[in-house]
Amino acid sequence: MLGKCIKNEFVNRSAFAGMLSAGVMLFACLVLGLDKLYNAVGGTAFAVFVKLVDAMFAFAMFAVVILVILLPCLDFRNRFFKDQGYLTHTLPVKESTLIIARLICDLVMIAWLVAIYGLAICVATGNFQIFHDFVGFVQDVFSMFGTRIDRGIIIFDGVLLILMMWFGVLFNIWTINAAYAFGHAFSKNKRVWSVVFFALLEVLYGVLVVVLGEILARADIEVYMEQISSAAKQYLVMLSSATIMEVVGIAVLAVATTLTCKHKLNLE
Repeated sequence: MLGKCIKNEFVNRSAFAGMLSAGVMLFACLVLGLDKLYNAVGGTAFAVFVKLVDAMFAFAMFAVVILVILLPCLDFRNRFFKDQGYLTHTLPVKESTLIIARLICDLVMIAWLVAIYGLAICVATGNFQIFHDFVGFVQDVFSMFGTRIDRGIIIFDGVLLILMMWFGVLFNIWTINAAYAFGHAFSKNKRVWSVVFFALLEVLYGVLVVVLGEILARADIEVYMEQISSAAKQYLVMLSSATIMEVVGIAVLAVATTLTCKHKLNLE
């Protein structure tokens, strides 16, 4: 049954993911084409137009991130708490199965859109070595302060940063889902309670990240990090603590959402 639920989730979201991916890539190709045309033609007015399109592309990429977070949450609301909820909760499927299917689909869809996001930036800039250039840029910045950082450390931090962003988007989605579910445990003022729970969850997450960061920073890890600068250590600790908290938080929020939908649910 889990397999059927996962398939259904992917079918429901494939159209959105396909249109969003195609739109982003077409916009990126447009930006690249205009930049190359400007390099060949020139002109002040055309330069202003190209810069305007570049700004619109940057805004569109920001909007994509917002859509990737909000649309799954709106779908969760419609299927669990609106009119569709009466059908969803009468299906011969456990609440945990539905939540796990959504979680897996969210994870894969975010990974796909992150890949499209990165590819679109490479296409728009005409540079498929952005990550390589970024590593060199970071090394140059640290060298200005008399510090040398190995490329392997920067690459490791970069991969960890991508993971943090990936799980961060998923964490935000399920923070909203959980807050909405908690709010609907009340018969009145559901949306107000949802906002309250969302704020509380965000504050709690921030506090736990700081606490975990302090624990990792004070741990005896010098033996493993002797060749890493103090700044790099702080960055690594920050990324590690945030990523760990996101993974744990996603699991806790998914379980809490499942229990709330199963035992205490008031549809709109």
